[in-house]
Amino acid sequence: MTRFNEFIVGVVFFFAMGVLVYFTVIKGEFFDTRTYYTMSVIFDEVQGLAEGDHAQVNGVEGGVVTSIRLLEDSRVRVVLKMHVNFRIYENYSIVMKNTTALGGRIISINPGRPEVDGIYFSEIETRTDLSGASLGDPFSLLAEVIQENRDELASTILNISQFAEKINKGDGTIARLVNEDTVHAGADKTLKQVRDTIEDSREQAPVTSFIRAALTFF
Repeated sequence: MTRFNEFIVGVVFFFAMGVLVYFTVIKGEFFDTRTYYTMSVIFDEVQGLAEGDHAQVNGVEGGVVTSIRLLEDSRVRVVLKMHVNFRIYENYSIVMKNTTALGGRIISINPGRPEVDGIYFSEIETRTDLSGASLGDPFSLLAEVIQENRDELASTILNISQFAEKINKGDGTIARLVNEDTVHAGADKTLKQVRDTIEDSREQAPVTSFIRAALTFF
């Protein structure tokens, strides 16, 4: 490689690094004209939540998690760095949930409304230690349900297994319906009779119409 080629490669490299720094640091920090404020929410647990996770207000990107701290009463205070302004009412809800079934957490804020079905709610001025709830990991919730009902599930699985075994052995009415050829033959015979009846009805339809017309005439 000649010195000129090395020079070109070096220029391209430093240019790419400059573009990367511009969009990640300079434009992201120094040219950010948004006004930020702090908002804190109290959760019972924040499994899977991490600093940098996003907060949304009615589905609109509104801020990020900047701090997660365990309190003395075992609850968790989550501090949010918000950049959207909105009114929040007494019927608000703040829920932490998974972004996908495979993981990733997000804080979803519903600021509520001043009136719902004729019931009026006051506006809340504070943004400190609001009450939040966690939906939990769906796989963990499923595991808990299975653990709590494992005896009933085991009994249900055993019943299904016994039922399938009886069908395979030919025990019972349903098993005979499934396994015996005579049942299938009888069903085919019944269907044939139904088809023959329908065909006979179609053939007799012109005669019937003629008789009706004749009776009407007289």
